[in-house]
Amino acid sequence: MQINFDPKLNSEPVTETRSFEELSIVLVGNQINPTIIQPDFLKMSGIFPLDWELQQQPIVNSNMAQIVFKNGVSLIAQGRSVSFRETVSPENANQPQILNLANNFIDKLPYADYQGFSMNPKIIMVFPNGRDIGQEFIVGRLLSPGPWSSLGLAPVQAAVNFLYQLERCPLVLNLSSVEFQQADKVPLPALLFSGSFNYEVSSYGVSERVQQLKKLLANCLTDIEEFREIVKKRFWQQGDSVFPVR
Repeated sequence: MQINFDPKLNSEPVTETRSFEELSIVLVGNQINPTIIQPDFLKMSGIFPLDWELQQQPIVNSNMAQIVFKNGVSLIAQGRSVSFRETVSPENANQPQILNLANNFIDKLPYADYQGFSMNPKIIMVFPNGRDIGQEFIVGRLLSPGPWSSLGLAPVQAAVNFLYQLERCPLVLNLSSVEFQQADKVPLPALLFSGSFNYEVSSYGVSERVQQLKKLLANCLTDIEEFREIVKKRFWQQGDSVFPVR
């Protein structure tokens, strides 16, 4: 599987093991309608800053809306959900913009019959030497060796899912070997850690859901830092050098 992050990051040559981060927050509401997700509405209502420039022409129809800004933030509305996505840089590692955007969206559209949200961090480690260290890590370190791993004409490919019952919410963590696609360059082997912290508010009364959503969204910074700690200290124990400098 190939994966792309912010094109600006993809254009930078990767000459040593590096990691990139991406965050998304997905709000789920029974009354979310993609057709209302227009750039002018988002800016004039105060959900998005007025000075943000579009990266490409927005896509808005009855099935979905997609808006991408030049600063690496994007919004996708589809079905009964709206997703805010952002590529993390060292400058905004501890102050993601999408957290404010999600709060603004809820403030301006409080009657969307919200059911909950998920906070989805990703960390991708890119290995420039051509060796698929990510797959070796999954097959050789996380899984017990056995006859199953030596079948076929090529090294076995594997992905692993973990489900953690944290005190505040469930966390699903997936590890998979991927390719990091760079513009006009050969894809590089990489290891992708994908997390999903899942919160629900459907058990609350309609009048309480907005307040509960905003209260739970305040956990996101804690979730992000905990996810980094899980990856760095419980899985990939090779020092801090492959993580963004903060």
